[in-house]
Amino acid sequence: MTRIAFILLFTLLSLNQAFAQNKWKYDFIVPRDGNFIQAIHAANNRPDKSKRYRIFIHSSMYRIRGEGNMITITENGKTFQIPSPMTILKAPNTSICGEEWRNTQIESMPMHEGISITSTLFLDHADSTYIQDIELWSNYRNDANAFANRAVALNEKGCKGNIFKNLSLISTQDTYYTNDGGTTYLENCQIAGTVDFICGGGTIYFNHCNLSLRPRGKTGARDVICAPATEAARQYGYVFNSCTIEGSNEPGSGEQGGRYMLGRPWKNAPRAVFLGTVMRLTPDPTAWTEMHGTQPRLFAEYESMDKDFQLISTTERRTQFKNENDTPITVRYKTDLTTDEASQYDIDNVFPGWHPDQRAASVEPPVLMIKGRNEIYWEDVPGAYCYAICKNRDVVAFTTEPHYTVPRGIAEGSCYSIRCANYYGGLGPRSNEVVYPNR
Repeated sequence: MTRIAFILLFTLLSLNQAFAQNKWKYDFIVPRDGNFIQAIHAANNRPDKSKRYRIFIHSSMYRIRGEGNMITITENGKTFQIPSPMTILKAPNTSICGEEWRNTQIESMPMHEGISITSTLFLDHADSTYIQDIELWSNYRNDANAFANRAVALNEKGCKGNIFKNLSLISTQDTYYTNDGGTTYLENCQIAGTVDFICGGGTIYFNHCNLSLRPRGKTGARDVICAPATEAARQYGYVFNSCTIEGSNEPGSGEQGGRYMLGRPWKNAPRAVFLGTVMRLTPDPTAWTEMHGTQPRLFAEYESMDKDFQLISTTERRTQFKNENDTPITVRYKTDLTTDEASQYDIDNVFPGWHPDQRAASVEPPVLMIKGRNEIYWEDVPGAYCYAICKNRDVVAFTTEPHYTVPRGIAEGSCYSIRCANYYGGLGPRSNEVVYPNR
């Protein structure tokens, strides 16, 4: 063997070994009758938080009571203590991945409303959290009289580098309290609520997300999608890119051609832009409203479209907001972005050097084959860090090898497929199916 051939062989073996070492299995698996909070406790209490910790949750409804520690609240002039309904993740580098987006549901049970006491999941300085294929919601979702209650499904505080994919957040007011002091990327998510159901600070990028306006009874009160509180030093606040706005056909939900608002300024130096958003419900012509005398730093749109994909007129968009002295102040920006200005909201510009959309990409499955009577196999997939074995579409096992032996006793006619996990633990689409046993 020549020296060059030896070096090439050594390099190839080293790369294969490195690739093999990158494979993993989930650190915590929540069964269908399991405890979600135990998984969060395990992530918080692990000794080495520099390494990623991956939680897999089987499809089920998980009703949780939160941490249970006592918190003090004041209501109707009375102060008392109640068990906290919140579940808190404090550890960085944690992945929470569900089996199926619509069928992996985590419900909190708050007894009292309040933005600081009702989070179904609270990410407290939990940098680099990854969540995929989960639905988080509060039991207020099914209370027709709770449209004005503040019930937070997801709360972030001071987190950098969070990624959410195929995540549903459902509640009433303040559904998603965004990442004060941090950065978050959302892709193909659903956020549903009534008033300010997206609120808070940080740089938050909503890519191809669904924003759903929920009914507020027959009050005729307006829904408001967002209430940004962007920190003054930030160049970007809320970025809604290629999103969709829809809602129910009840009074107060926007169906009468102008009952809802895109947003209002909460505090600090609010920024929000809507880019290429399909507004199946047409907002009020002014689109933006006021709150607390705060002046927005930028409320703007680019190529907003109606349900028929026709451009919406923005000539009546609000350009004056009252200050703390109740004096109307005309904004210094234009409510319509030019093509060049809109291009500055590309993901790579907003998050230079991060590329969260690439990091969260799904891994396509290989072609599944079967040999003998019960051995299924496939070609190893670059970028697949683990394989989920599915029987009749349900995940039943995991492997890091490109093959799997079907155990004895499995019913004839069972269909097997596989799904590939990306680095974070999010599963991609299913492969083709093969039928057991092979004949």
